[in-house]
Amino acid sequence: MIAMHYRFTLPADYDMALIEQRIASNGAKLDGFPGLLFKAYLYGRHDEVALPCRENRYAPFYVWQSAWAMHSFLASEGFAALTKQFGWPHIETWHLLSAPQMEALDQARVAILRRTRITPHCSLAELHTGAMLSGWDLSRWQWLEVDLLASLPQAIPAGADVYHIGYLARGALHPEQVDGLHPAVILGAAPMPGAPR
Repeated sequence: MIAMHYRFTLPADYDMALIEQRIASNGAKLDGFPGLLFKAYLYGRHDEVALPCRENRYAPFYVWQSAWAMHSFLASEGFAALTKQFGWPHIETWHLLSAPQMEALDQARVAILRRTRITPHCSLAELHTGAMLSGWDLSRWQWLEVDLLASLPQAIPAGADVYHIGYLARGALHPEQVDGLHPAVILGAAPMPGAPR
């Protein structure tokens, strides 16, 4: 499975209520999207004390069943409309080694994303994490940890990005998917017939 993330940094005086309205209006449109495990509509406010974010951001986070499913979304009219409104994003991707059961996300309201460097010559077989979701980008030797929680924990890891979850869209997986969402379960999924809207 593949995690995908991009973020748009917005001006300090941007009305973030517009982002919340966008999420409320558009969030459910990705429910049932083929090959999507979930999309977390993430956003942060720079002036909010309770949930620290350095900037105003709209920062969606996706988990895809396969590269083809991700391509179908990126080639869709919906993504094209997003880029016309907010600009052309830098998109990060990671191959996932663990992901949560969907039932564990029912009460998720806060997302914590942490990127760390994988040390050269470390034992890759021993990489592990207590996070709900983890994976790596081998082009940058970067390790990703994500927790999707009902509320903020008492301690936030240094360097982590913290966001509100405005909506959690749930896609439709191929029958090849099995319970547990374990490492290499879905990477060989069959292509889908066209890009759904």
